[in-house]
Amino acid sequence: MRTEVMAAVAVAMVGAALPARAVVLCQKKSGALFLREACKRKETQVDPATFGTTGATGATGPTGPTGPAGAAGLSGASGPTGAAGPTGAAGPTGPMGPGAGATGPTGPAGETGPTGATGLSGATGPTGPAGPTGPTGPGGGATGPTGPAGPTGPPGSGGGGGTELDFRAAASTPSTMLFDSGKLRITASCDGTGALSLIATTTVDHATVHSYGNGDNFMNDDFLIAESMDITPTSVEESRNFVYTEPGGQVVTIEYQAASGDTSPLGGTVACLVSGIAFML
Repeated sequence: MRTEVMAAVAVAMVGAALPARAVVLCQKKSGALFLREACKRKETQVDPATFGTTGATGATGPTGPTGPAGAAGLSGASGPTGAAGPTGAAGPTGPMGPGAGATGPTGPAGETGPTGATGLSGATGPTGPAGPTGPTGPGGGATGPTGPAGPTGPPGSGGGGGTELDFRAAASTPSTMLFDSGKLRITASCDGTGALSLIATTTVDHATVHSYGNGDNFMNDDFLIAESMDITPTSVEESRNFVYTEPGGQVVTIEYQAASGDTSPLGGTVACLVSGIAFML
């Protein structure tokens, strides 16, 4: 500590002998000494003479010419003050210069000590309580009434671009929708005796239906919404072609086979069978 004080006092004396702006010697509470233009808060200005190291005043040298004033540099932004690292070891004191009371050259500065470790972050404060929920705005969050269901779309196409027809039923199977184009609808059923029934209806008046097979043919050139059309094959085994159209331009063509009753379709595993494909334009 004595060596550090001596070094700081020596620096202060050299600084005082130079024609630079005045500096003072400041001491922190830790005892560290610094040369500053003015002491900072919590620093105390000390007189170098209190350390008993001031030599006799040398002869005053001639005043040198005043140099030109340098351009003022831009002020840098002040960064946060880091924690002070430990003070490096003081360099050795230089030899005394010639002449009574003359101050010798300042020894080299000691190496700067490493920067101290950053302190731990403070604990996060507790989360404040949630504020009360505001009132619901007019109409906000209210669910409107469900709109009416749209009309049933036409059936999707099966493999090959057509819609598959497949009715495989045991005896006493009630009426089942076999095909629905949105305008032409065909239902199938199988009664308790294993007899097949096919019924066609239209959702558009004045439609036309022609059906041909190896049994009776069916034709209706004014197929109306209010009536249904029995298109059940008249033979227990039959292959048929069926064509439907209506004033709006929809065209449906169907090719199918039908079997029921004593024919024991599919090896007797079902009582009634209708299988085929429908194409719709």
